[in-house]
Amino acid sequence: MSDDLSIQGTLAETTVPDLCRSLIRSRETAIISLEAVDRHDSLYFSDGRIVYATTSDPDLELGEILLRMGEINLQQYNDASERMVSSKRIGAVLLELGYLKPEELMRAVERQVCSIVMHALTFRSGSYTIEFASEFSREILTLGINTERLLMDGVGRVEHWSLIARGIGKMTRLLRQADDADARIYHLDLSEEESYVYSLFSEPQTIELLCERSYLSNFVTCRTVWGFLSVNLIIETESGQVDQRRAALESEFELESSVESYNSAFQKIFNMVFQEIGDHTYDFVDRVVTHISPEVLPYLSGMSLVNEARIDFDQLLNNMIASGSNDKPTIVHNVLNELLYGWIYETKVEFGTRLEDRINEIVEGLKR
Repeated sequence: MSDDLSIQGTLAETTVPDLCRSLIRSRETAIISLEAVDRHDSLYFSDGRIVYATTSDPDLELGEILLRMGEINLQQYNDASERMVSSKRIGAVLLELGYLKPEELMRAVERQVCSIVMHALTFRSGSYTIEFASEFSREILTLGINTERLLMDGVGRVEHWSLIARGIGKMTRLLRQADDADARIYHLDLSEEESYVYSLFSEPQTIELLCERSYLSNFVTCRTVWGFLSVNLIIETESGQVDQRRAALESEFELESSVESYNSAFQKIFNMVFQEIGDHTYDFVDRVVTHISPEVLPYLSGMSLVNEARIDFDQLLNNMIASGSNDKPTIVHNVLNELLYGWIYETKVEFGTRLEDRINEIVEGLKR
């Protein structure tokens, strides 16, 4: 291990999940040593992943973990404890006595490490040292632990608001999903609450606004956000990216509003025609679509206009994205106006001037 670089500080300034986040993000190999009253923990990171942990807490020693899990009974625990010498660990003694199989021991060690980490994440005071390393001593096992899931589970058990508040920072922080977040969450088996909070970040959000939108309590919402932050699933948004995305969203909202206005008009005409000719209206709709130009028709792919002639905006948006066109306002304008022309034309062919005044009133409503 190299002693060339180490960082020291106090946990009054940061949190253990925040320390872990920095090592995960930069894929460091290092040891986080935590000192608190009557307690010393060490978390071992290799290439940004937690691979091992140790503690001075006697209730988190391997023997105690096995006893609590029911893997050994009290007699076996006492037998192993009596046979321990300074050069032997209790796990090795339990193997020699035949109380455990090797695979059972490895599972127990993983549970022990997870328990140590989860307890360490709740440290509210004390000091820390981060020692960067190239490798660890041979006695340090390298376990295949799902680091992100472990940290999120640990944060999810924190019941101290002072820690959560320190972890999330200012409520006005603007956060977004990390670029690779969608790919990573498939390996995390998110809970229902986690999935819900994650979905709220489909667009950049301040924590303050997120709490207003979430049906979960503010405490649970903020704690979940902290968990996402600790594993870099949610990150801070740069102002330039926000302005660009906001402009795109505003444009999209305007387009959707325009589509809904025309949908209202199409629906009124559809109902008017249905009152006149009943089920023959569906054949009427087919004639309306024949007035769509070949250039515009592909944008209606996947839609059924028999549902009161409404345009599915989400499908329209997907079709525009698939086409690779960047001029969405022009496309939407063409789709809506060609459909409107088709309705007006076919209504005049079918009913002459009998419905003309009502059609003109609907069209005038679109101009307001």
